Amino acid sequence: MQLRKVLVAIRETVRYVVRNFCENTSLHGLRYVYGGERMEEPGANGGMVRMLWLLVCLVSIAFTMVMGGIAWMRFRTTPTITTIETMAYPIWNIRFPGVTVCNINKIDSRKAKVIVDRLVQEFGVSEANATALLVAQASLVSFEQINTTAIELEAFLGRMGWNPDALMLELTQPCSQLIRVCYWLGTEVPCAKVIHRTKTDNGFCCSYNVDETMEPLLGRLNETKDTAKAPYRARRLSGAGRHVGLSLLIDVEPDTYMAPTKSFIGAEIYVHDPLDFPSDADFEHVAQPGWDMVMAVIPLPIESSSTMRQVPEEMRKCYLPEESNVGEDTYINLNVCLAQCRLRTILKLCNCVPFYYADLRYFYSLRPDTLSETDLTDVEFGMDCDCKPPCSVLNYNVQTIVSQRKSKRFVSSQFGGRNVSKYATLNVHFKDIYCVKYKRDAYMTWDSLVATFGGIFGLCMGGSVLSIVEMLFYFTVKPFTAYRRAHRGRRATKERTRNCLKRHHPVAVRPYDAQRYPVGYFLRRNVLARARDATQHTTSRGFGVSTGKPTNRGSEASGLSFIY
Repeated sequence: MQLRKVLVAIRETVRYVVRNFCENTSLHGLRYVYGGERMEEPGANGGMVRMLWLLVCLVSIAFTMVMGGIAWMRFRTTPTITTIETMAYPIWNIRFPGVTVCNINKIDSRKAKVIVDRLVQEFGVSEANATALLVAQASLVSFEQINTTAIELEAFLGRMGWNPDALMLELTQPCSQLIRVCYWLGTEVPCAKVIHRTKTDNGFCCSYNVDETMEPLLGRLNETKDTAKAPYRARRLSGAGRHVGLSLLIDVEPDTYMAPTKSFIGAEIYVHDPLDFPSDADFEHVAQPGWDMVMAVIPLPIESSSTMRQVPEEMRKCYLPEESNVGEDTYINLNVCLAQCRLRTILKLCNCVPFYYADLRYFYSLRPDTLSETDLTDVEFGMDCDCKPPCSVLNYNVQTIVSQRKSKRFVSSQFGGRNVSKYATLNVHFKDIYCVKYKRDAYMTWDSLVATFGGIFGLCMGGSVLSIVEMLFYFTVKPFTAYRRAHRGRRATKERTRNCLKRHHPVAVRPYDAQRYPVGYFLRRNVLARARDATQHTTSRGFGVSTGKPTNRGSEASGLSFIY
């Protein structure tokens, strides 16, 4: 019985709260479902009207939930959006690309002959084995397997004071011989001032318009460690066309080829961001003797807006400059991050630091976050790197035109009338003075998501933030207040009853006295009869009629008449 009373009390409380909420809420339609105003007309079926309104409200609630779910999924799956900011962005606001030239030949035969002779004379190594030992050094770039004889003879190189870094730098063709002539903005400039030796995945190369920190340490031994350098500022251009850019005269010296990494002669050309470490993705073409190469560069800048800070990093999959773990004046991007991670991986596995990174598939692959996909069970994963691309990037789309010269003797007016028949020429320039600039914004931030939810909620149900507060009030606070009010009302009724009994004396009920008041004494007919008899008796006394018997009935009649 007690449980039944509790259930009844809960049911009545819920019914009262729901009815009160429907009658007073700001949400549209609920007052017609369960409230005082039900759109009932004379002769109409009120229950049918309420059912129709209930169906409309349920459809609105379902539509609100579906649209809210779509907005939430779009917020989670599409955090950013890239749009075109302008079609006429000037190129003078963009860095001129870095150009890196790498000779396919890694061992200069003229320099190798000096080391071979020393190995033969000082250590008694045969000329064939000494030559094979130096040729095997190219496998440090191509990562081809070598025979065990070369591994055993490497000890002699160590006794001569050579390490792989210094040996490869010594055997590589110097930049002054690889790049003979340099033109910038149509004017010849000294190549020694603008061309720098750089260390890349392809070994030691020669680069233009790159950060000097990419140079090997052996080339900067004379610099003191305390020397503070200003951040590198890449070159820029204010014009476009073949005569406004970079022109190089490349001499690969085919006669000195001793250990090429490819089956042809030439130099590999990389076009990349000047603040970026060149990678295989930046490879464009091979410059060969007797060929003219023209590269028209189309910049593709992508700039992130300030709204990207409102998107969590795990959702946008890129990092902002202030989120990098380097200094504010240091630029780092995906290629640099991968190069550092690749170095850490090689150091962990091999316990050594190569002067460049091996071209291995293992070292060029990444491990996914999860291995839930069944199709990935047979895939060999490599490095575990936490590298994300920057949100603001600068890419270069290069259009290359290559032509072969037919004449054996060709004098080029572009290179000051020099005979360039045995050289390769390279020209790099911007294609147009304007380019397309893209802007990356947050597709939907938290404030826009709340606004979207509010718009859907208001469109479908006419609600707002106050409507949510109403729901919280009526379904959390109102039941307790209703219960307390009912309990207080019952207590007040009992108290009033108790006070009323205290103020008024109880009515004294006399016991029935049969001798004084006989049964039927106060019946109407008896009272009338007694009154009539008393009247007749009084009248007879007034006219002097004597009955012969003195009596006191007159006084009794008067008393009874007074009582009546």
